[in-house]
Amino acid sequence: MSASRTALYSLILLVVILTGQPGLESVYSQTIASTHGSEVRGVWVHPGFFGPEKKTALPKIQSTLDAYLQAGINTLVFMVKSTSGQVYYRSRIGPVDSAWQWDIFGTFLEEARKRSMVVHPWFCVFTEGGILGEVRRHPEWLIRSKKSEMISAVNPALPQVRQYEISLIKELVDQYPVEWIHLDYIRYPCEPTEVYFSFDKQTRADFKEYSGEDPLSIKAMDSGNILWNEWIEWNAGQVSKFLRELRDTLKTSGRSVKISAAVFPSAANARVLIGQDWALWAEGGLVDMLCPMLYTNNHVYFEKYTRRALEIAKGRCQASIGIGIGTSHNQNTTGGMLQQMKISRDLGADGTIFFSSSSLTPEFLEALKKFK
Repeated sequence: MSASRTALYSLILLVVILTGQPGLESVYSQTIASTHGSEVRGVWVHPGFFGPEKKTALPKIQSTLDAYLQAGINTLVFMVKSTSGQVYYRSRIGPVDSAWQWDIFGTFLEEARKRSMVVHPWFCVFTEGGILGEVRRHPEWLIRSKKSEMISAVNPALPQVRQYEISLIKELVDQYPVEWIHLDYIRYPCEPTEVYFSFDKQTRADFKEYSGEDPLSIKAMDSGNILWNEWIEWNAGQVSKFLRELRDTLKTSGRSVKISAAVFPSAANARVLIGQDWALWAEGGLVDMLCPMLYTNNHVYFEKYTRRALEIAKGRCQASIGIGIGTSHNQNTTGGMLQQMKISRDLGADGTIFFSSSSLTPEFLEALKKFK
């Protein structure tokens, strides 16, 4: 973007802030959007980035979105259900984080819509770290190890679990004018070990009815045993079943609501190790956008896995590549971010999404302004 354009956009923004005129705000949004086209440029955003006090959070939301807009960001993936199981919207079903005594999602959505930005409400689906609310009342929903040890994630193989998690999504869709929902942790856990499917009583009975054998009685639990392979495929099928059920439920909302999903880097490995068969999801039209989380500073690997993801998505769904700015897997640089954006664009991705708001510092936002 030229210096003269930057000065013009800054002037328009200043007038918008001082006067609050919605017409000028619309002009500003449209001007910035036209500069960057329809390419997705997004960021994963956590409510904790703004804090629980509305008096201080609202101005920060406004200034952050203005800064994002100037950097060409047009898509916001806002967390509405955390890994603890707490939710950040008006809910009668899920346990609302009590630190927020106001509707932060509704406020955030309103501010984003003023700026013509697209919001994907972000659900961490099967992880329930806090074991709260309905999950606390139903400990049988939790995944059990071979020794019946519990883990703080719920079991996708249980119809009751799928129904609960879908009810949260449907509740939000019914209350807010969203066009997307975003699924994260749409899988079995990868900790403490992989493969980590559930050996609870109901799951064992269901698989025995399906296969004729209790999974706990499989003697050779390795890939050389065809029954063990069937157990792995059966579990992956339960996660895919969740998506089919969610699709059917969203159709009852009376409007079109699309699904984006954060997925692990390798579709082949994810299918086996965590039951995340995202290649099937693309092929079967179960998702509208894949967001493979390619968090690395190694550009060779980044390109390799981007190519694989785009081949899977080609002609089936959108693919916006997840770039790690500051993650448990990498700490990126502005140069590294821009190089990965270029790789994604050159290979034909629909865009990029950055993890996350807490790492997307002014230095990175300034760099984004230069990426045309």
